[in-house]
Amino acid sequence: MYAVIYGACAVAQLVLAVIGIRLFIRRKSLSAFTLILPSAAVVWDNSIVALGSFIGDGPTLVALSWPRFIGHAVFTPAWIMTGIGFAFRAGAARLGTPAVKAGQWVLYAICLVLGLLRSVIFCKMVPSTEGGLFYYRNAGSFPGPPFGSIIMLFVVLACGVVVWRLTRTPWMLLGSVFMLLVSVIPTQAIGLVVSNSGEVVMAASLVATEFILQKRAGVTPG
Repeated sequence: MYAVIYGACAVAQLVLAVIGIRLFIRRKSLSAFTLILPSAAVVWDNSIVALGSFIGDGPTLVALSWPRFIGHAVFTPAWIMTGIGFAFRAGAARLGTPAVKAGQWVLYAICLVLGLLRSVIFCKMVPSTEGGLFYYRNAGSFPGPPFGSIIMLFVVLACGVVVWRLTRTPWMLLGSVFMLLVSVIPTQAIGLVVSNSGEVVMAASLVATEFILQKRAGVTPG
């Protein structure tokens, strides 16, 4: 059953990534490009977790699992640029200054380093079973919560407030709030389906926001 859930999440993220690519082709921007990256990474993540019990324990699953951890570290912080870019395109002109443009890359670099330390450098893969799943989780010793993901989430949430206030478009704000809630509430309390849907819902909210921003800018499908 859990394998089906993870497989469904992988399919949903693939669909969102494809839609994101089409939106990027329609109107090229950094924010539209970085929107795609975390969704593409999570497609692999969820697929390998879903297929782990079929692949079985061993070096093959270990090799296939490394991109899961690396993808989270490298691509998840990219939504920082998406959030800031969306807020700027919504009308927050101050976010287009050179200082902010440089600052978003500095913030991304900080999150990248923190993610690599947690998910790669200090990664210790241990086998885990749950509801018929077999996968490797990170039991590394890097201290503290996943600061990189937390920083990214709060940046997107803050930018979601800006987009909502300037355009009355609530989707990015609602998606990031949902992601925050499912991140802090234990899986045992809300169930695996809701817990694993956080990234899907947030990705969908960003895709919807990109679509609306393009529509406001007069970009037509083509």
